[in-house]
Amino acid sequence: MTEGRKGDIDALIASAHASYAARLPGKVAEIAAFAARGDWPEVRRAAHKLSGSAKTYGFGAVGTAARAIESILLESQDEPPANGELATLIDRARADAAKAAGEGA
Repeated sequence: MTEGRKGDIDALIASAHASYAARLPGKVAEIAAFAARGDWPEVRRAAHKLSGSAKTYGFGAVGTAARAIESILLESQDEPPANGELATLIDRARADAAKAAGEGA
């Protein structure tokens, strides 16, 4: 591969990474909106998708938080635990997504 072509590919990957990072807060907001409506199957589905895609793009903290959200709902058969753990995980995912998007420290 020529050096110029490699640079083009690197730039394309960097652009995709940045674009995905910018969309992360919206993806977590979608999960939070489903949770606010009590639509637990949709929370689980959205968390599952986010878990895989975030890790693929290199945002491991967001992916780990999303996987924890999914796991809680799988274990409880799509009923959130009463102890507030789900809300805590959504808040963690929100903070990690904001950091990844450059919105927070």
